[in-house]
Amino acid sequence: MGQIDIQQLRDWAAEYNRDKFIHSDPVQFPHRYSEAKDIEISAFLTAWISYGNRKCIITKAEELDRMFGGSPLHFILNNKYSNYQNNYNSFYRFFKYHDLYEICERMHYCYQKFGSLESALKSTSGQTLVQRIQYLFIDINGIPKPEGNSACKRICMFLRWMIRQDKTVDFGIWESFSPSELIIPLDTHVHQIAKKCGITQRSTPDIKTAMEITDFMKQIFPEDPCLGDFALFGYGINNK
Repeated sequence: MGQIDIQQLRDWAAEYNRDKFIHSDPVQFPHRYSEAKDIEISAFLTAWISYGNRKCIITKAEELDRMFGGSPLHFILNNKYSNYQNNYNSFYRFFKYHDLYEICERMHYCYQKFGSLESALKSTSGQTLVQRIQYLFIDINGIPKPEGNSACKRICMFLRWMIRQDKTVDFGIWESFSPSELIIPLDTHVHQIAKKCGITQRSTPDIKTAMEITDFMKQIFPEDPCLGDFALFGYGINNK
């Protein structure tokens, strides 16, 4: 099963899946809300902008959270984002304010037609939950195309937040889907750690690599492979 001590991975998963890590992670923003729809909107938009340096992400997510005015659902349902239409000034990195308008407009459609993002996802086809998100938000800047090879790290992270059931760091508010359907959120850092552990030899951090790592973690955490995300985080912290 590779070069890594399996019990050590279990121990690190238990050690780092703790609420004390919330305050330093973008997941802190949806944790500010108690209503399910507020949580899923905050989580989805926070994950959408989660590119680059963590400090920069948190700074921009703080700005985004202020835009919500205390209720992400009210922000979406009452078109509070409408003034960003055709505003091509920079919002964050390669996003324009118009991109924020477009993703919010798509979310508005989801809530008007289905009542929640969870229900919208249930009504969307796709081989995986990631693909369903890709089809639901197709042609939105920052959402990888379904036919591509992107690891879709930010989508996988959002789904982990919504679906994992231990309600520690992750919320577990979507009960229509199983944690066993999740894919490890794979970025360059996680990819490097997985290679050091002997979990993968693939050189590209794409969706195939993400699924290979996920399949490995299913051998350790059969019903909850994304618990392995915390184990890899623990490995990275303890082997600097």
